[in-house]
Amino acid sequence: MNHHWQSRLIRGWQQRPTLHRDGVSLQEAWLLRKLQQALNGDALQIDSLSLLSRDSTLHLTAHQPLAARLTLHFDFLPIVWHSRQIRLHYHVQGEAISPSTTRRLLGGLLLGVMEGAFGHKTLQQLAKPLDWLTLEQDIATIHLDALDRVRQYLDYPLLGKPLAARLTIKAIETSPGLLRIRLSRSPSQTD
Repeated sequence: MNHHWQSRLIRGWQQRPTLHRDGVSLQEAWLLRKLQQALNGDALQIDSLSLLSRDSTLHLTAHQPLAARLTLHFDFLPIVWHSRQIRLHYHVQGEAISPSTTRRLLGGLLLGVMEGAFGHKTLQQLAKPLDWLTLEQDIATIHLDALDRVRQYLDYPLLGKPLAARLTIKAIETSPGLLRIRLSRSPSQTD
């Protein structure tokens, strides 16, 4: 029993974010757990996350408007810090998972449409309750100012200015099992 708690504590410690001189690294397992805590609900369930150098994937199960397994392929785009937005290029693949053959067939047809020209409208419906997320045709935008927990850090006073005025997110990169956030001093910094 003691060994179980010890190994669990070590595993939890190893999955925590790692600070670097120029930013922070987030482990895939830690990030997956945080995404599940924030987004899992009646309509959506986050199943897995795979971070790679290119074409990372997020696997999820949508229960509404239809039961489907979705795979979201994504890559981070360059950061434009003044807008306080993180943008990702993405595309979705899906398969219907209804136990009924007829429903699975109809769901498959709907998913085919979803992956085509009308898919973007369906995804927007799923993302509608998330005021911090905007989905365009193949670009997802995360609005950092709309995330309360992030905004409190951006607005945190440091030497008379908000932290966001002193530091910028320079880049967000993925590598196998890791998300790396690179920070730098704000270019408008004069003191």
